[in-house]
Amino acid sequence: MIEEMPGDFLQWLRGFYYVTKQGSVTNAAGVMGRQQPTISRQIKCIEKELGVTLFDRSMGKMELTPEGSIVLDKVISIFEDIKEIQNVTGEGNLSFRGKIAISASHSIIDSFLPSHIVSFVEAHPLVSFHLDGALSESVIEKVDSGEADLGITYLNSPPETIIPYPLFTTRPILIAPKNHSFFTGTDPTLQQLSRCPLILFSRTGEVEPYIADRFAQEQLKPNVVCTQTSVVSVKKYIELGMGATISVSNVISTGDQERFEITPLDRYFQDRTYYLFLRRKKYRSPAVNAFIRAIKPDIELER
Repeated sequence: MIEEMPGDFLQWLRGFYYVTKQGSVTNAAGVMGRQQPTISRQIKCIEKELGVTLFDRSMGKMELTPEGSIVLDKVISIFEDIKEIQNVTGEGNLSFRGKIAISASHSIIDSFLPSHIVSFVEAHPLVSFHLDGALSESVIEKVDSGEADLGITYLNSPPETIIPYPLFTTRPILIAPKNHSFFTGTDPTLQQLSRCPLILFSRTGEVEPYIADRFAQEQLKPNVVCTQTSVVSVKKYIELGMGATISVSNVISTGDQERFEITPLDRYFQDRTYYLFLRRKKYRSPAVNAFIRAIKPDIELER
């Protein structure tokens, strides 16, 4: 037997979800296109209906209570079930439609995804994509919250709510200008690399831990002359002769072998495995499932 619920209950839950994601009632109201009092009333209505306190407001912030965290997890599942109901007839339809939201490392968006997305859209023109470049921890958070249908990054220890599927392994490399004079020979030492002007990819302006830690082991400090937020941008600066970069082999695209001097660095840095991340028990539209199988044909999806 299904008990009667208030007619606006789903809208209340939607308001609650956006408050948790945006961190405040004001921000949630802005994203949802609603007035702040409306969202505040939705939260109070849920708390009254369920007999729980969703947020701890004692520190002036909207911090989830333990009960609020449980409700949030259920709310995400409820809206995933609603998506499944809306798409229940689409699984056997080869004309996929809808939007696929992907959160991924910037190198994945720049180098791995373009060919897969172009091929998929050519075959299924009613599908659109939203790509969000982010650091590994943020990728996992967006998948876990339901903001992204899938994530691709190299984080090796996701929470229990996330299922990791190994996608591919990539080798560490040095990308340098042709005919550079940063060091001699084709097999530079770590000390030579530390003196080489480095242009690194970074969202925060800090050297990635896997690079900084390896140099620190030898009591060396890398000579970082510039950090960028795009692999494509890093390559442009290298081509202009400003420096070199320590990266991974999956960022190499057509023509890069002719444009740059590429040196393997696996004697100093470990290979990196990228994973496809999905939220456990999350509904995935037929289009999302089809795209996942397009980039990883051998995958056995867990529900």
